[in-house]
Amino acid sequence: MKIPLNISYKNRLIPNLLVSVSTKRKFSSLLVAIDTGCEETILSYKDALLLQIPVKEMIIDKRIQGISGDKVGLSEYTKGLDFFFKKQDGSIFKMTLNYLYISKNPNGANITLLGTDFLKRNNLKFFYNPNGEAYLERDD
Repeated sequence: MKIPLNISYKNRLIPNLLVSVSTKRKFSSLLVAIDTGCEETILSYKDALLLQIPVKEMIIDKRIQGISGDKVGLSEYTKGLDFFFKKQDGSIFKMTLNYLYISKNPNGANITLLGTDFLKRNNLKFFYNPNGEAYLERDD
């Protein structure tokens, strides 16, 4: 199974894709980036609000250093999110992530990051050629 990725994001070479994500309250489309330098999946503050997750009331569980060098507060989210990906053949594939972090920074990058935890939990391989092709792959 292959899930094709886009390569360009805001004129930078960042592998990304549009996915549908659902909670018990909301179903939305989100642009997510694959970040192999990030060990945890981080839902952006903006995307958490879009999914009607009450991020403002959540406490900060840990802080990490963002790409800008600033410290970013993160809150644990354990209620689970369903991610729906469009495979190369056009069919839809569902993956559930039961544990992730939510950024508490409303002025942050505003893109959700799929970290290495997501790749490992779903047995996905990541292929990236900045000259033309990027995709996620899983043996089924």
